[in-house]
Amino acid sequence: MKSLWYLSFLLGSATAARLGKHEEEEASFADQLEVVEEGELSDDEWAGPTEQRRKYVKSKMDIEHRVVDQFIHKAADLQEVGLGNPKVAFLFLTMSDFPWLKAWEAFFQDAWKKDYSIYVHRAALKDAAQRQAQPLPLAKYGAIEVPWVQTGWCALFGVEVASLFHAMQDPANLQFVFVSDSSVPLKPFAYVHKELALNSPETSKICLASGAYFNKAKTEFAKQEASQACVFRDFLRGINPRAMKHHQWAVFSRAHAKMIIQYAKEALKIYEDVWLQAAPDIKNAAEGCSDEAVPLIALLHALDAKGESTGNTWLDLTRLGVEQNCLTFVRWRNCFVGTQLDLSTPFAALKTVWNNLNEVLNLDNIDLQKSALKRELNGFPHAFDNITGSYLETLMDQNFMFARKFHTGAQVLETDPDYGTLFGVFTPFDKAPVEAQPLAEVLPRLWSRLDLEKAQKSPWSRLEKSGKPGPLKQPNP
Repeated sequence: MKSLWYLSFLLGSATAARLGKHEEEEASFADQLEVVEEGELSDDEWAGPTEQRRKYVKSKMDIEHRVVDQFIHKAADLQEVGLGNPKVAFLFLTMSDFPWLKAWEAFFQDAWKKDYSIYVHRAALKDAAQRQAQPLPLAKYGAIEVPWVQTGWCALFGVEVASLFHAMQDPANLQFVFVSDSSVPLKPFAYVHKELALNSPETSKICLASGAYFNKAKTEFAKQEASQACVFRDFLRGINPRAMKHHQWAVFSRAHAKMIIQYAKEALKIYEDVWLQAAPDIKNAAEGCSDEAVPLIALLHALDAKGESTGNTWLDLTRLGVEQNCLTFVRWRNCFVGTQLDLSTPFAALKTVWNNLNEVLNLDNIDLQKSALKRELNGFPHAFDNITGSYLETLMDQNFMFARKFHTGAQVLETDPDYGTLFGVFTPFDKAPVEAQPLAEVLPRLWSRLDLEKAQKSPWSRLEKSGKPGPLKQPNP
């Protein structure tokens, strides 16, 4: 079975080199799938989650419940309707450092303080003495420290609740934007404020994952590799249609922020039940994380609790005022193949697979936090050491307001027109960049040259090929 899985992985990596074949490969995958699934247990034979998986899930849920228990009993007193000049609240979730301080200082530099609020949680600084010893990022722009709460890898919903609770204390905050410490702003503040606080203050903007075709992670991943399709998939909704995976860096309206706090406990319980069952072939961990699902579960549960659900999840999302709008760019493996945002490097991927053959042959026991294969393939998600000027400008031409993950010190590389190509075809023999400039310095210069009207008309409903901007069409669950 493992050797067949390896063969499928190699096949998927190689297909990117066959230009124009993606649709044909998708259609022809059925024959390969029978081979990939050979020897796996059927759903009827599944004995339930392993003890290791139960322990993993419990360790994460214990953290989340300890945090949300501090806030849920106070939720009823939160003011749901905003008052005063409409603000956007930026909720930064950091460890201790703030690598893109200069970029964010440039973002807030010309903004009116009555138009925004800033909240910062520093997970690595538990003690008050530690926090006092390190200046609070963006303090000169009025940043407020969110009191420390416990977090953990794959346990970030609790700190989201804590951050929302503290941001809700300002009645003028209408839109609540979660921002990671590896994110940079792609648009000027005035554009962000207008689009969120003035044009759409009552809606939330969430970026959903497409549903998985199969319930097992290995089978699903093999399918996506063989067809060069997006690996960021939702295994939850196949078990419970009210549990849907989404990218965690979302934007919430004030009314929805209150619902998330108010129904956090119930939403965590719903998520835990589904999480234990989703992608059952993962034995020592679980697929996805709480912050990628629980906020939306809470919103849908709020309708259920009030007796206002239509019974149809998609209609309920519309009734709630949830937009499928991806405002923070991040690239997961294969998700932008066939679009202008594709960064596939098939030859390099094949080399990585070959160099990490032992991991490929032992995927059942892979440690995702330490995996060299995951790190070197650089698509789970992609981390930018540097970025070309042309790619950055393409990103900024879209409706994305923010982008991640950028490593500290990332630079913008200006290359000659034939960089990375030979006779118009991709080649691994890249030419040297012509010039390198700090990303934090380039961004403000580009903001002033943006065609903001064009960007506003280029929204992505999913962070993958199926969500690219285009004519209105029937949404695909």
